[in-house]
Amino acid sequence: MVAELTAKPVRILYVAHEACGNPALCAEVRAHAAMGAEALVVAPVLSSWSHRWTSDDAEDRERAEARLEESIACLRGNGLGVQGTLGDADPVQAIADALFAFAADEIVICLEEPERPHWARRRVVDRTRERFGLPVTEIDVAERAAAAPA
Repeated sequence: MVAELTAKPVRILYVAHEACGNPALCAEVRAHAAMGAEALVVAPVLSSWSHRWTSDDAEDRERAEARLEESIACLRGNGLGVQGTLGDADPVQAIADALFAFAADEIVICLEEPERPHWARRRVVDRTRERFGLPVTEIDVAERAAAAPA
């Protein structure tokens, strides 16, 4: 008896610094959905120094939860099966934690232009590539549009 080989779906980790809604991201999501990809969205709980100092991250957590819910809705609206979780304030640690439970084949980092220099200074994308050895795609989500399915 010959065993039938089945293709394993591509697994994508979306890092939501900002919620999706960008036309380029939506097109990429639809392409992944057509391939039968599985996805996990991680929304880092991005805290200000004063909130970290005072351990008052309730507002930061609420913003991350809203970003997570909007991202999941956008990705599902474009046909992708997706789950989500909140992550550490350090985006690279949030990715590491997510990869522990979700063995991704690719990482997509969704950034908004005002944060790009900050993440560049912290070498978030470079550190992600170096640490995990996975393909990493950066998408600027500043140019928002309705996330209508194709």
